[in-house]
Amino acid sequence: MTMSEESQVSSVGFDPLMSDLDEKKQSFRRNVLCLASELREVRSRLASQEQSFEREALSRQEAESKVRRMEEELIGLQRRLEEKGGELQASISASEKCLQQMDALKSQIMITQATADTNVASAQSVQFQCLALLKEFDEKNCSLKENEDRVNRLSERLNDLQKDLQAREYSQKQLRDDVTKIERDITEALAKSGLSKDSELRKLLDVVSPKNIENINKLLVVKDEEIGNLRDEISIMSAHWELKAKELESQMGGRRDKAIKELKEQLMAKLHQKSGPSGNRKQNFWESPSFKIVVSMSMLILVVFSKR
Repeated sequence: MTMSEESQVSSVGFDPLMSDLDEKKQSFRRNVLCLASELREVRSRLASQEQSFEREALSRQEAESKVRRMEEELIGLQRRLEEKGGELQASISASEKCLQQMDALKSQIMITQATADTNVASAQSVQFQCLALLKEFDEKNCSLKENEDRVNRLSERLNDLQKDLQAREYSQKQLRDDVTKIERDITEALAKSGLSKDSELRKLLDVVSPKNIENINKLLVVKDEEIGNLRDEISIMSAHWELKAKELESQMGGRRDKAIKELKEQLMAKLHQKSGPSGNRKQNFWESPSFKIVVSMSMLILVVFSKR
C-alpha cells in the first residue's frame, strides 16, 4: 500500500488511529529525516574516511617506498660497512703485524746494541791487554837492547882480549926466539973466540943461560896460565851471556805464545757466545771493527816479535 491509500483508509477509519498514525508518520518522517541526515553524515564521514584512507594508503605507499629505499640504502650501507669492516680488519691485522715486526726489530736492536756494547768492551779490554803487552814488550826490548849492548861490549872486550892474547903469545914467542938467538950468537962468538970451557965467561954463560931459560919458561908458564884463565873466563862469560840471551828469548817467546793463546781463547769464547742467536751476527762479528782491531793488534805483536 502507498501512503495515499493509507491516508484514505485512515480517513475512512476512526480519527484517533489517524491522529496516531499521523504522529507516527511525523515521527517516522522525522526519524527518516534524522536517519537520512545521519546517513548523509555517515556518507560524508565515509567519504572523508575513504579520502583519509586513500591519503593514508598513498602515504603508506610512499612510506613503504621510502622504507624500501631506506632498506636498500641500509643494505648498501651494510655492505659498505662490511667492506669497511673488512678493510679495517685488514688494516688492524697489518698494524698488528707491523707492531710485531717493530717489537722484533726493537728486540733485535737491543740485542745488537748489547752485542755491540760487549764487543766494544771486549775490544777495549783486548786493546788494554795489547797495550800492556806492548808496554811489557817495550820493556823487554829495552832490556834486550841493554843486554845486546852488554854482549856487544863483552864481544869487543873478548876481541880485545883475544888480540892481547895473540900479541902476548907473539911477544913470548919472539922473546923466546930472541933469547935462543942471543944464546946461539954468544955460543958461536965464544966458539969463534977460542975460549976454553973452563973460562969464566963460559961458566957464567952456562950458569946464566939455564937460569934464564928456566925463568923464561916459568914466566911463559905463568903467562900461559893467565892466558888459559882468561880464555876460560872469556868462554864462561860468553856461555853465560848466551844462556841469558836464550833465557830472555825463551821467556819472551813463552809470554808471546801465552798472550797469543789467551787472545785466541778470548776470541773463540766471544765467537762461541755470539754464534748462538744467528749466523748473521757471526758474520757481523767477523766484519765488526772490534775483531779487526784485535786482528791488527795481534798482527802488530807478531810483526814486533818476528823483528826481535
